[in-house]
Amino acid sequence: MNTKQTFHVIGFLLLLFALFSGSSFLWLFGGFFFFMPAMQSWWISSMAKWVKLEWSYDHSRVMPGTPVHVTIRLRNYSWLPLPATWIRFSLPEHVSVEGADEVRISNQRTIVRLRFDLPMRQSAARNLTLVPHKRGTVWLTEVQSESLPLFGDELSALPLSLSFSLLVYPLPLPLPPFVLDETEPDGGRLSRQRQQEDVTFQRGVRPYMPGDRMKHIHWKATAKTGSLETRLFEHTAQPNWRIVGHILPSYEPLLQRHNDIVNERTISALAALSVLCRRKSFGYELFLTVKQRGRELYHLPAGSGKTHHLHVMTQLAQMHHYVTTSLTLLLRRLEDSPSREAILLVTSRLDEETQAAIERLLRRGHKVAVLDVSEEHALLRRFENARHSNQRRVMSR
Repeated sequence: MNTKQTFHVIGFLLLLFALFSGSSFLWLFGGFFFFMPAMQSWWISSMAKWVKLEWSYDHSRVMPGTPVHVTIRLRNYSWLPLPATWIRFSLPEHVSVEGADEVRISNQRTIVRLRFDLPMRQSAARNLTLVPHKRGTVWLTEVQSESLPLFGDELSALPLSLSFSLLVYPLPLPLPPFVLDETEPDGGRLSRQRQQEDVTFQRGVRPYMPGDRMKHIHWKATAKTGSLETRLFEHTAQPNWRIVGHILPSYEPLLQRHNDIVNERTISALAALSVLCRRKSFGYELFLTVKQRGRELYHLPAGSGKTHHLHVMTQLAQMHHYVTTSLTLLLRRLEDSPSREAILLVTSRLDEETQAAIERLLRRGHKVAVLDVSEEHALLRRFENARHSNQRRVMSR
């Protein structure tokens, strides 16, 4: 029997004695035991109007092991004090919390409890430090508040709305030393497939053509000639990579094998390549052997710069529940590409079928390098066409 039921039983007995005795005091005293539970129910239903939670943090995108400082402020707008008010929320198990009153692990979740003593019409703040240790998304949408009721010893739970999201990027895997230009199919020469206009070097103007951007119009030359003139820029060429990430199924029933560990190494290697291309200002397009929104594979078009890098890192951080597709089918699609791009395959399983697909790519004129992440340390393997290698041997003689 809880406190509310106990109050109702006491109130019923007092009112029963008041009915036979006619005592007004018993009528008031018995009604008091019915009034308190009703008052408690009203207070719980209206507490959301008087108690507000504020959550602020200094980072929203971090690497694993980076501390995130969080400030939790609880405001009491009512005229009643709220002593011994507890805030409870849960985080993933890999997130460690410092500065809380109580931290425990339950069902692969980190349960955190904080105590607040709120005077009337005032607020109280607590500081926490969250340290995530794995990639993924840490988010909260609701926090449970437990405060002492107006009577009895039972806590009253109150859900408080919250908007908190923390994106944890994958930790880059240490890569073996290699030069990106060595895998570039056309060296430093200007290829028609990779012609780009460098807007930092202008070499003249030309008449306006439909499709030109308005920001490239030379307004001074337009005013002098009386017709629209467009800036003409120098051409440049940059290495354009095709990075293929081989993601294995989480569990293979025929082999009775879990692939979560090797997939994490593959994702970390892709993150390291993205960081390297960002540092060297190389463009690349990303292919993953996972289905995306009804498509047979994930494909991110070629790009470079900070925005492209953040897009790749965000996609890698949020990759959890996925459906894999065949690597051979993906490499078969790359064979029909008219351009001869450098293909870098990141995989943890280099079987005979994959090697046969690599040989077909080499015969088509592509250059292929494989980053093997099956072991703890990544290993770079280069593949060359046998005909080109024989020609090099004859020329060297």
